[in-house]
Amino acid sequence: MSAAFDFRDWAVVAHKDDTGFGRQAADSRTVLGFGWHFVIPSERLANHPVDGISELWLKPSSTDDEVRALLGKVRGILFFERHNWHPRLLRLARNAGVATVCVPNWEWFRGNTPEWRDCNLFACPSRFTEKIVRRFGFTNTVVIPWALDLAKLPIRKVAGPARIFVHNAGIVDSDDRKGTRDTIRAFTRVRRDDIRLIVRLQKPADLPLCDDRIEVRIGNIPDVAQLYATGDVCIQPSKMEGIGFMVLEPAACGMPVVTTDAPPMNEYIRQPELKCAPRWFRRRAYPTQWIPHAHLRLPSQRDLAALITWCAENDMTPYSIDNRSWAEQHFSKASLTAAWTHAAAIALSATSHRP
Repeated sequence: MSAAFDFRDWAVVAHKDDTGFGRQAADSRTVLGFGWHFVIPSERLANHPVDGISELWLKPSSTDDEVRALLGKVRGILFFERHNWHPRLLRLARNAGVATVCVPNWEWFRGNTPEWRDCNLFACPSRFTEKIVRRFGFTNTVVIPWALDLAKLPIRKVAGPARIFVHNAGIVDSDDRKGTRDTIRAFTRVRRDDIRLIVRLQKPADLPLCDDRIEVRIGNIPDVAQLYATGDVCIQPSKMEGIGFMVLEPAACGMPVVTTDAPPMNEYIRQPELKCAPRWFRRRAYPTQWIPHAHLRLPSQRDLAALITWCAENDMTPYSIDNRSWAEQHFSKASLTAAWTHAAAIALSATSHRP
């Protein structure tokens, strides 16, 4: 792409809060230099203040003229998961000649809705995500690393057998997608007095607590670095993830991570000995919504307990070094900027070829 291209002419469309979408928006602006944030009202947590200069509200109730005024400020928009943050966002962007790039979260991707035809490019953060998107016939896809802000993460150098395990649950939903209850039950199976588990929740949840080695900490942590500042191993047996920050981020810090051996989690954690086998069956996440590919990979509690024991008996140094080295290679600011600049060029080219 020519030197004239500038991400300051692009906007990220997302929440401004402490959810995954809010963190994706922050990464986009910090790492890639997006100049604008069109702020969608938060659905689960409190909104952070909007500065009113480069951050402007885009509400589902905004009129078409209000949306056109926002789109008139930019050459392209990056949005996450859904095309209906505003019911006519993609169509208005197409009519305005604004490039549209979606980072799809594969588990909720409803590729049969006609609005997706107005999307210029699907930027898939994992090979598995691209596989799901392409099942619906879309070929305008690229596999691209998420623009992870390494600078905000601590550099961890874990050595020796694990003694302190950490599980970051975020908000525990009805399906326990992060595997919080599975983590607690598996940890309780391990008969060692020299290990402990820290469980962090953004909000209170009903948990099967019956072990004085387990400490639960409740409260939102605005500085993501604090999630990974302590502990020897992260246990994140997620049942389903879009990007999977709580698997990706600790690995990028240099922490060994135990996770479910299912995509996309196992694309980040490459060491076979740290992958927990899923149970043999799969269960629909939300049957009433009937998204055929959205199902939970349930982690085997027996295998998870065995992995905890293994980490407590073996030196974690090689895994710590390997994870940090991998992150520095794949998520350097220079390589991410180059990859996303290429993606933006594809999207801009697509706008010029649309009828």
